[in-house]
Amino acid sequence: MTTQNDELSVIKEWYRYNSYVRKKYLAAIEKLPSEEINRDRGASFPTLLDIIAHTLDAYNHWFFFRYPGKSPDPSTRLRGRIKSIQELKEEEKKVDSAVMNFVEALTPPDLDNTFFETSDTTKWTINLRQMLWHLVEEELQHRGELNALLWQMDIDPPVTDWLDWKGEIGEIKPLKQ
Repeated sequence: MTTQNDELSVIKEWYRYNSYVRKKYLAAIEKLPSEEINRDRGASFPTLLDIIAHTLDAYNHWFFFRYPGKSPDPSTRLRGRIKSIQELKEEEKKVDSAVMNFVEALTPPDLDNTFFETSDTTKWTINLRQMLWHLVEEELQHRGELNALLWQMDIDPPVTDWLDWKGEIGEIKPLKQ
């Protein structure tokens, strides 16, 4: 049986993993010509910049507006406002730092904290656990989309599976033969 302590440890690991891998995607995209980075690709969000900015916007929306019970502020939205990979990397540092500080400070009872999310027709009660897992899924979904778009450009994306990550951060050591 999984305990809240175990689940929170796993959630924190997922946030560390996504933070690490996101930076690899930013570095890969940074190598592309500006016109490729900003070209409308007809994806979920028009450009490579917009897709990553949307992911950061999701973190901002949920962590700093919805969870604390504030109304979302459209003026804080990055998507459409960010025009260069350098700007996006600067914003990623800020968002990532704030999100990781929040996540690392969580305690198991925090997972059951509830708040409200509303749409035009519905109001839901959501707990922090649901929000945290939703954002893991959100990032993975858009990373897969970036993979497909990069492959369409004949560029190998910096796919980093869980075990690769563990090896890169030194938690898994290769056997010497």
